[in-house]
Amino acid sequence: MSEFLKWADTLLRCARDGLEKRSIYSNEKNETNCKRQDPPSDSSEGDSPSSLVKLHKKPRLGSGSSSPCLPSTPEKQITQTEPKTPENVRLPTIFYGARTHKQIEQVVKEFARTVYTRDAPMTVLSSREYSCIREFDRAQWASKNDMCRGCVRTFESTRKESSNCTYYEKRKALNHRTMPPVFDLEDLVAAGKQKQACPYYAAREMATAASIVFCPYNYLIEPGIRSSMQIDVTDNIVIIDEGHNIEDVCRDAATYIITRAQVSTAISELQKVSQFTYANQDSTGYIDFLLKVLNSWDQWFVNQTPLIKNCPVNNNEAVYTWPVEYFVNTLDNHNIGLKHYTEFRDHAEMFLRRLREDPRTLLGVTQSTGTLIESIDIVLGFLFREGGRHIDDFVPALVRTVVDENDDSAWRYSNNRRTAEKETLSLKLLCMNPAIIFEALKSTRCIIIASGTLTPLISMHSELATEFPLQVSPKHVISSDRVWIGSLSTCPDGSPLHCVNRNTQQVHIQDALGETVLHVCRATPSGVLCFLPSYGLMNTLIKRWRETNVWRKLENLKQVFKESRNVRDHNEIMEDYYECAASPRGALLFAVYRGKVSEGMDFKDHQARAVITIGIPFPNTFDMAVKEKMKYNDKYMQSRKLLSGYDWLRVQAFRALNQAVGRCVRHRNDWGAVLLVDARFRDPRNNEHLSKWVREFLNNNHHTFDSLMNSDNNLESFMKHMKIQECEEDT
Repeated sequence: MSEFLKWADTLLRCARDGLEKRSIYSNEKNETNCKRQDPPSDSSEGDSPSSLVKLHKKPRLGSGSSSPCLPSTPEKQITQTEPKTPENVRLPTIFYGARTHKQIEQVVKEFARTVYTRDAPMTVLSSREYSCIREFDRAQWASKNDMCRGCVRTFESTRKESSNCTYYEKRKALNHRTMPPVFDLEDLVAAGKQKQACPYYAAREMATAASIVFCPYNYLIEPGIRSSMQIDVTDNIVIIDEGHNIEDVCRDAATYIITRAQVSTAISELQKVSQFTYANQDSTGYIDFLLKVLNSWDQWFVNQTPLIKNCPVNNNEAVYTWPVEYFVNTLDNHNIGLKHYTEFRDHAEMFLRRLREDPRTLLGVTQSTGTLIESIDIVLGFLFREGGRHIDDFVPALVRTVVDENDDSAWRYSNNRRTAEKETLSLKLLCMNPAIIFEALKSTRCIIIASGTLTPLISMHSELATEFPLQVSPKHVISSDRVWIGSLSTCPDGSPLHCVNRNTQQVHIQDALGETVLHVCRATPSGVLCFLPSYGLMNTLIKRWRETNVWRKLENLKQVFKESRNVRDHNEIMEDYYECAASPRGALLFAVYRGKVSEGMDFKDHQARAVITIGIPFPNTFDMAVKEKMKYNDKYMQSRKLLSGYDWLRVQAFRALNQAVGRCVRHRNDWGAVLLVDARFRDPRNNEHLSKWVREFLNNNHHTFDSLMNSDNNLESFMKHMKIQECEEDT
């Protein structure tokens, strides 16, 4: 990320210098054209006055002069001015999107080191969950969004009455004059608390005058968020950092889940609002219409239930899928299909506008109901707009989820009471074509997608239906003598080490993996990362290693940590890991591919001296979304130039692997090692989707367990050499 900013900074400097040298306002180039030339001198060096022809002119009458006088032409004074941008030209805004606020914080830190901070005002956008500083009362409000809408006159409103939120009223105290030139979200919230001003709305107002707006990239990609945050990317510049997941993010942005429970809650809320007829006379029409539509949706769920009753339950879910044309027919039969969409869209827009501009007239309507109405509008729009040209890009599925009451993740809290829903019924509309969402970004002036793991680009071109004419794939910033990358293909007994799912359930494979992790931890100082395909395998291995005493040996070598699914626990674990990795003992962190550690964390120097990757993380082909996507690609492979279903699956697997490998050796003066644990890496065909720099450093450095210990180019030798070199560099 930092190298990308440095590269961009260098590029902009070169472009600026080049323009200055070639400027049409350059004095060197235009001096002779702008000024009248001086007349030639009356004498020349080396010529005597007698050798020159002399001209004698008769003096003018009445001049009173006894000697001839040659009049000179007055020199015209040319005032040179600096070029200015015409007043009617609007400079584009740069929207810089990253996956997480942690990544944005890193980018802002790099931006602060550039020369552009003086002339490019910036801001950071976030959700109310991150930037609302008002005390949240769970007993009164369902969410911070509901609290905010209930207490303040919203951002878009033009009405002048005061709000019930003092932080909102003082929001203008946070602006580009009172804030430092560069600030991250933490700085903004701290300033808001100090000045008792709302960071959320202040950031949005600063965005209207900012040259650079930093935000999570789903703010730029998802239509609903883009609309609610009033982000207009037209003719502006969009940068999507860590954009290797852009295809998945776009598909997810157009994938919607509508549950019967959501519909029932929305009906209940709108019924209460409709009872206040006198206070809401102007809203009675669209409230009654939306109530009618939601009741039709509820009846639709009732009538589809028999279809799923006899479907098998796998992983607590029973799934029934329709051909999309049959699904659309069921909507038509309940008066919620194509013929009624335009009328629904008009009423939904009126409702959502009122909810944004004057939410107190819809008192009792929560953010969840607004989101539901907006979701139905967006997804039906995808199906029915533009003559239904995207109708085949969706897979509709009816899902019945059976909840295990002993599963803590199934419980929810309502009015401070712990309850569990034993069964939920939902409609999933799975988007198979990410180009539907990416198409809206083509109105920008330019789009830059940056990541170390975009390869193979052919997949991105076809999936997003977009050509990227300018592509840069630089070499890794670290020299080859500071990186060791190898693969391990055998167990200690010499048997093949194939880390596919069925094999990792065998105890001899589990024991081989334990010995491998032990060896890396013995040889490596400071921090070690170990990536696994799933939390399930992580728990299985830990259980086995506790039984065989491997876990105790690991704890004697390093402080051991496990990645947590919970956000709060994750942040605490990472702080402890960073601290322990810097100690002489060091630390070991077990994480999963596509998890928080793999996607959103930065590891410098000693924080990740070695990365162990176990297996190749192919997506679960039993997952409904994965299975349907493979079918979709096979169907449209020729007509839309898509990868085949299996090739698409391979790309997904290696992108996740490359992202995990990229946690190590990320900075110019860094050093470290990567061990790819799986016999499949010995086959060159399995390495073509590895990142370019990984392939170059890996070369033929494939090991058996014996050669990993005893060969000349083994891991332990590299670590000893680098520790000696590091000591010499420090002195």
